[in-house]
Amino acid sequence: MFFYLWLNRLFPNSFTAKVFFVAFIGTHVPLIAAVFYALARTGGLAAHLDVLGLLLAATLVGCGATLAGLWALLTPTRRIHATLTAIERGEARAPLREDIRDEMGLLMRGTNAMAASIERRQAQDQVAILTDPLTGVANRRGFDAHVPDTGTGAVVFIDLDHFKRINDTLGHATGDAVLKETARVIAGEVRQRDVLARFGGEEFVIWLPEASSEDAWRVGERVRAVISETLDAGGQPVTASVGLAVGEGPTAIKALLDRADEALYAAKDGGRNKVVESISGPAETGGFTFAPAPLQHAAG
Repeated sequence: MFFYLWLNRLFPNSFTAKVFFVAFIGTHVPLIAAVFYALARTGGLAAHLDVLGLLLAATLVGCGATLAGLWALLTPTRRIHATLTAIERGEARAPLREDIRDEMGLLMRGTNAMAASIERRQAQDQVAILTDPLTGVANRRGFDAHVPDTGTGAVVFIDLDHFKRINDTLGHATGDAVLKETARVIAGEVRQRDVLARFGGEEFVIWLPEASSEDAWRVGERVRAVISETLDAGGQPVTASVGLAVGEGPTAIKALLDRADEALYAAKDGGRNKVVESISGPAETGGFTFAPAPLQHAAG
């Protein structure tokens, strides 16, 4: 290590320069030896210029070939460096070769394995960041990641009725079980392209891309019905209130969320366990009116 540290003082920023320096000195040893030999002989350098000229030419050619060969041999180190840099920056990387059996091949295989392990952990971390750990559906951040800022479709806002009472009387373990079962049954009522998320507490939100008002009613009523028909907490039925908001054209998702939340509170105020939609209304009503679920949609 002493020799390497000494070279590092000469070339602190380049491993290639260290290798080239050693190669340059090594390939010039024969020429240096010949010069000293000629100086020690009768006639000195002048008497051996032909031999020294030949040695100089051979040394330069040999040195150039050696440096070119070393540059090629150092290719794996440059690619390993590029891979590590890509990992650090979170960029795409090209896999290193794994069919080389020498020490450099071992280093490349180790780098590939390390990079794959890091990428797996990063992917797992990313999923964890976007997923609600209790229910396994998306969390608010996951919803934001999968839903565009502006879109055409519907937002379905779901809130379990009297959930605090469940937690207070039956305990948080029962409450957690109800939340997990709620997420499961809601997931069974949505399409693959829909986005289901838990926004916190007992609130769930569904984004239905390209959905009409009728589509939103159908999903909202199915979700309300399946919760009230299949869920219970300690033998007591569980119900949910549902708020809908539909954007007929490109609409800010935040605006749809706000409208669906308002509709949800209207459902709560109207007695709970029902579906209410926020629809455009006259200005004197605040811009929206709230309509309970039509019978034809409830029947479907």
